[in-house]
Amino acid sequence: MSFQNRILAARARAAAEDGFGLLELLIAMVVLNVGIFALMSTFLSAGVTAQRAARISNGNAIADKVMEVYRGLENKAIYLNAPAVSGGSDALGWPNGIPNSTSAYYAAYHADSDAYGGTYYSYADPTTSPLWVTQSTTAAVAYTPIPASDGTVIPSGLSVDPTKAVQGVTGPDGQTWTVFTYIVVVQSAGTGWTTGYVKRVTVDVLDPKTARVVAHQSALFEPGLAP
Repeated sequence: MSFQNRILAARARAAAEDGFGLLELLIAMVVLNVGIFALMSTFLSAGVTAQRAARISNGNAIADKVMEVYRGLENKAIYLNAPAVSGGSDALGWPNGIPNSTSAYYAAYHADSDAYGGTYYSYADPTTSPLWVTQSTTAAVAYTPIPASDGTVIPSGLSVDPTKAVQGVTGPDGQTWTVFTYIVVVQSAGTGWTTGYVKRVTVDVLDPKTARVVAHQSALFEPGLAP
């Protein structure tokens, strides 16, 4: 074949469209895969966001539920159970009082130092933590937070136990959520209070899957107001 014929043959092969259908198909598949992966990523992200929103919503509903119990109590009935020695558990496996260092819940409960003002409750010497409100707290501050005569009166039939520092509460989703409760005495400023000291109740709700706090509420209860 002459040189000129070879050039003509090469030009003919270059002008031919044989194989371009397969190439176009491969390009289309690559573009389609990129689109599908982007769409899947969007769906996964939306799913994670929806799950997180659901956890926060359930946690806030539980925190509201627990706080409503305290709002229905007489001020003298707002306190935590603190047995002489903690570290044990009740029949359901929850701490029998404010968790001490031997409790599996101690690290997580102890972590919210803002809730109890930085001084953790001491079973060895409760007088070193006078701002914690328990059934044995007396006139450690300007008023007696638990009157000795009838301070242990708690209504029956409550949806949660207001004296428990740690307990499980069933959420709207049917799961058991761990709830931490802190009750301390703080001094409140302002002319709206009838006394300088009030009880501050703080509630933390933990995600049953991640054990992270997903809801946090705090409220003040003044002894001079009903109930």
